[in-house]
Amino acid sequence: MLSTDHAYEVYTLELGPCDSLAELHGELSNHAGTFANEVSVTAGAVVISISHSVIAVDGRWWASVVTTTDEGVDP
Repeated sequence: MLSTDHAYEVYTLELGPCDSLAELHGELSNHAGTFANEVSVTAGAVVISISHSVIAVDGRWWASVVTTTDEGVDP
């Protein structure tokens, strides 16, 4: 159950296509943490979760990074 004292927001970053899982891993390593930091600063909120999903389509790799913030938490 979500608290009424909090405002939750979800932000998504899409990465890909990459030719290999190693290339996609490099992209995730370079961008996922930076994305979470940028969301935190831009939204003025605390990042409470960050997750990612990885899929392969026709031999190419894609990732979706999802960051959730809570505006009701003091940074």
